[in-house]
Amino acid sequence: RSAKSFFTGVESEGGEKKEPVDELNISGLGEAINAAVAAATALEAEGLGKITKVETSYPGMTTNGAERGCPRILIHLARKK
Repeated sequence: RSAKSFFTGVESEGGEKKEPVDELNISGLGEAINAAVAAATALEAEGLGKITKVETSYPGMTTNGAERGCPRILIHLARKK
């Protein structure tokens, strides 16, 4: 729902209008990868945006003094006009 509002624009309760953006990046780290992919594919399925690029990486993360890799995804979307 939040990602959708970036492409459709929203109006706050105070009447302030936020214009839609032309590009949106959605990223997910570790177990959040599924949520990032679901949000991006939902935008595309609704015809609001088009996935233009998908990047994956395995950055090092430090936990309790030990460094280990964690999967990451970055999805670039462009708004359909």
